[in-house]
Amino acid sequence: MSRAFDRPFDAGLQAERTALAWQRTVLSFAIAALVSARLLLNTVSIGSYAVAALGLIMTAVLFYVGHRRYRAVHTTLVQSATDRVRLTSAAPLFLWALSVFLLALTGAAFAIIGFFVGEPVLVV
Repeated sequence: MSRAFDRPFDAGLQAERTALAWQRTVLSFAIAALVSARLLLNTVSIGSYAVAALGLIMTAVLFYVGHRRYRAVHTTLVQSATDRVRLTSAAPLFLWALSVFLLALTGAAFAIIGFFVGEPVLVV
């Protein structure tokens, strides 16, 4: 016997598809953090570890926020008695956009430093 809120809310599984999209995006963010650390390892040894650590910490936080958001939306939808439900805020989406922007700024800073130092920052 399963509890009522363990079942999917709708046949289209919209909340579940959104949660999977968050997981794919967080996974790609983690891969980007690790690849950038690997590429920076040859030129900026301690900085590459800092970039990787910051990226992985942000990845863990965003994964937690995405999972918590899914559980909140799913529970609200399943337990609601009406069709119109006020769901969670857009704060996690803003945090995601902010983290991607900060990642882009970090990449630009390393590129500019490499340009003025005369050595390429990304060694392939």
